[in-house]
Amino acid sequence: MARLLTLLLGFAATAAALHAPIAAPAMHSRVAASRVATVPVMLEEPSEKATVIGAAALGGILGVYFFHELSAGVLLAITLAYGATLSNGFGNASKTAGSAAAKAYAKTLELNEQYDLLPKAKTALDTATTAAANLDKNYGITAKIDEQLKISQAVDKASAKLNEVKSSVSEKLTDLKAKSTSAE
Repeated sequence: MARLLTLLLGFAATAAALHAPIAAPAMHSRVAASRVATVPVMLEEPSEKATVIGAAALGGILGVYFFHELSAGVLLAITLAYGATLSNGFGNASKTAGSAAAKAYAKTLELNEQYDLLPKAKTALDTATTAAANLDKNYGITAKIDEQLKISQAVDKASAKLNEVKSSVSEKLTDLKAKSTSAE
């Protein structure tokens, strides 16, 4: 439920950011007033093709997110993409969703180009991963957790059981093959 709420709030914030003008901060001096842009930032409407692609992308993401299956994502992507080509109520909703997704994508590309976010995020994630690996190596956190929960023993036990079942099935198949060839 928390993931759904976070997703909806993020989508609403993105949509609000694309439609609402930026509020100017309180100005206390002439210097501060000269630095503030007074023109509201609005994105232009995406093309029909971009709207359909945005609707398909949104449908795919929602399908995978809610149903945890790729096939549901493909089905919703096709449905919303087709809906964005219609002129009824469902079509208008699909066009609106696709337009919002296309605007969000365009704004993401613009922000990445302006602030070079992707390399910075990659560097930050690499640093955090290295630090976590070093902490684990120095303090043996995962070993202590495994020791307490006995996960590796359970995995070994399950692997042994799986191998036992596989060998039993293969023996039965071999016996069936032998019987079928001897019966002929």
